Amino acid sequence: MKLTDRLYDAAKEIWDGYLEQPFVKELGEGTLREDRFRFYMVQDYRYLLQYAKVFAMGVVKAEDERMMCRFAHMVHDTLDGEMNLHKTYMSRLGITEQEIAETKSSLANQSYTSYMLDAAYKGGALEILTAVLSCAWSYQMIGEHHEKIPGALEHPLFGEWVAGYSSKGYRESTQEIIDLVDELGKGIPAKREENLKEIFVNCSRYEKDFWDMAYNMAD
Repeated sequence: MKLTDRLYDAAKEIWDGYLEQPFVKELGEGTLREDRFRFYMVQDYRYLLQYAKVFAMGVVKAEDERMMCRFAHMVHDTLDGEMNLHKTYMSRLGITEQEIAETKSSLANQSYTSYMLDAAYKGGALEILTAVLSCAWSYQMIGEHHEKIPGALEHPLFGEWVAGYSSKGYRESTQEIIDLVDELGKGIPAKREENLKEIFVNCSRYEKDFWDMAYNMAD
């Protein structure tokens, strides 16, 4: 069993509830209120700015040029890839750069990103990749689930979100993180693996809290 399989097993109970989260469920069904989606987009954009910094810490912590390049590519994928989807929605939903800048990150958002950055500061490349894995992997899982719902890909508002997180490019980006975690995690001491499981489980909990925050539009 690979390390990522063991990480998933540690957080499976949390992951099993993702598709029943009201925000996630209604997004797939096409019944989510637009104001909730708009609130989410603003908060998630602010989240991704910090998420990119976690990858950037990987450039600093990497021990060879190959890993530095991999992390630099992940920063680029976030800022010029995933965030392009958000910029498209910003235009459609009337969200300005000024609004993004002036909006405070919610408490759930701040707590989540602060935790990831702390894990990045304290750990190495493996801890950094584990901290971002829950977000990347669970979004892929949700996207692939939603694309199978009749009409989800064609929904006038949410279809682009579903298409983005179920796309070949997004799957490949997530698989790169999974493969690196498994590669770097071979033969690590049991104590370090327990710490990685704690990081992954905690970030999985923060994912749940983020969906709750978005649905409740909670500051």
